[in-house]
Amino acid sequence: MFFRESRFILLFLLIFPVFSSAQNDAVQDTLGYPDMVIYNAKIVTMDDASFTASPGTITQAMAIRDDKILAVGSDRQIRALAGPDTRQINLDGRTVLPGFILTHEHPTDWAWTEPTGLLHVFPEGNEHIVVHFLEGDAQEQLANWEDGLREAVNKAKPGQWILLSSDWGANFEYMPELFPTFLPQISRQRLDELAPDNPVRVKNSWVDGLVNTRALEEIARIFPEQEIEGRGNRGPTGRQLEPDIMLYNKVELNAELLKAQMELWAAHGVTVYGSSPYTIGNLNALRILDEEGRMPGRFAWSYTGPDLHYQTLRLISALLGNGTDYLWNIGAHGERSGGNCTTLPASDRVKAQEDCRLEPGDDGRRVKEDIVRSGGRIAAMHSGGDKDIDHLLDVIETQSEKAGLSLEEIRERRHAFDHASGAPRPDQIPRIKNLGMMVSMINTVIWENRTGYDASYRLRNYGAEYIHLSVPRNSVTKAGIMNTQEIDRALPQFLFYNVWVGMTRYNSGVDLVLAPEEGTDLMTQLKALTIWGAYYVLREDRLGSLEQGKLADFIVLDQDLLNIPTDDIPEVKVLMTVIGGKTVHLLPDLADELGAPTTGPTTWPTNPLKNRYIFKGPPPIPDYMRVQ
Repeated sequence: MFFRESRFILLFLLIFPVFSSAQNDAVQDTLGYPDMVIYNAKIVTMDDASFTASPGTITQAMAIRDDKILAVGSDRQIRALAGPDTRQINLDGRTVLPGFILTHEHPTDWAWTEPTGLLHVFPEGNEHIVVHFLEGDAQEQLANWEDGLREAVNKAKPGQWILLSSDWGANFEYMPELFPTFLPQISRQRLDELAPDNPVRVKNSWVDGLVNTRALEEIARIFPEQEIEGRGNRGPTGRQLEPDIMLYNKVELNAELLKAQMELWAAHGVTVYGSSPYTIGNLNALRILDEEGRMPGRFAWSYTGPDLHYQTLRLISALLGNGTDYLWNIGAHGERSGGNCTTLPASDRVKAQEDCRLEPGDDGRRVKEDIVRSGGRIAAMHSGGDKDIDHLLDVIETQSEKAGLSLEEIRERRHAFDHASGAPRPDQIPRIKNLGMMVSMINTVIWENRTGYDASYRLRNYGAEYIHLSVPRNSVTKAGIMNTQEIDRALPQFLFYNVWVGMTRYNSGVDLVLAPEEGTDLMTQLKALTIWGAYYVLREDRLGSLEQGKLADFIVLDQDLLNIPTDDIPEVKVLMTVIGGKTVHLLPDLADELGAPTTGPTTWPTNPLKNRYIFKGPPPIPDYMRVQ
């Protein structure tokens, strides 16, 4: 009853904003004064989830109380709600958008690959981990890694963990050369010779790595029942190694590290992540941040294991949507699907590199079948090609039938697959639409040039006639399928560049526009980042748009994104990020104007937004990868 009465009073206020003093006091007694009012702004609410180019309502002002939006409307309407203690912020015409939602992003991974946050939590001289990032260009890092490890050993106490990593550069400029070459040149024998008294983890700025014998002994001590692998991104030496072994029984330190990483992304407008936490240690750290009210972002998590038996997956299915406003479950996906698993014709060499894991009889397929059969939802699933999606669609259709689900019940699940780096094919789109599925799309692969997944790889190895299968966002949107955004790299400063690439489809490395027919307008890219993303993470009633009653997550931009030249979009910066009514990022220029303290990672001694997090454009492509 109170909620209905409040809505009626607020509606009356917005239609008839001029009250007598007594009437206004009566309204405020019912609603309470807002904590914050922003006005003289261009508030793009994104309250239109349709597949048109409409952003929905654009207005001037917004009132916030506690962690929710109290009202949006004109300056006159909203400022009339302010009380004596309301903080009123004049944004001088700046553009405001809902906080961005990335539906396949791994802050739990980037926390261990991105130097700024890692060194902020583990500075030189800390007693837990000696962190050493190699310096110089790619060739210098390749040549000097032994010296770097010797330096780290000299700083370490006996038995202290050492993390040695290459550095792909602030804008990935060294990645194309280091990614395939750094780890293969390093042997465990050489690590043992250089660091006999310390457990060592070597990384190539990704989730993969190598450990020495002392590290293997630590792994065996903590997880004696698990098979030990020296390389790879699965098992105790992959994603699990840092949070669950290097920080064994130090969950609070892991919480601080994840907090720092999410603060970096919030500084670029990201307020929600849809991902797997990958390890129990990470999920526990996120829980601590949530319970203590310290989350600088919202984490919608999908289950990947370790236990992928049917009864466990039934339990996860029962948790679907369950949690708090900062940490909740959105499904499961278990093992990743295949890599570049396609039906496309290619040479024997290329076909030998394809990795399919959803074939009938594969354990990866069995897990997907169990998720669907138990009434759960597939979400945050990696995929690499159209053959993966053939298998996935078969699984959803056959196992839903076994579960006795109606078509409407299947659609309510919103099963999804991520990346879309080589799918869907045009003939798959009607099936995806019929099942009510969603697709998370990675614009990164349109501009990135490395091996295996990106569009230029497909261009070289499969042919120009298939390049439209790399992130076919326009085709999916025209079919009325909600699609979302991901970067899937430790590159938050590339967010607006990714938006631009999604519009233009330009790859500077090959100097080509790749399948221009799959480029979209700006509004499609923004809906993928906001309101459609909210549907993916099962919180469209609370997130994704700036509407009365929703959570107060918003960002303030330095430019009018809706009215600048397309080629200026990559240079847009986020001046302010607010999550649940709390300012988690505020750059000095706007802070000085508002008379407020600078907030967020720009206050760290390393000043990452100045030194590392300024967008400089994509890295150059090596000569050997160029299209001849």
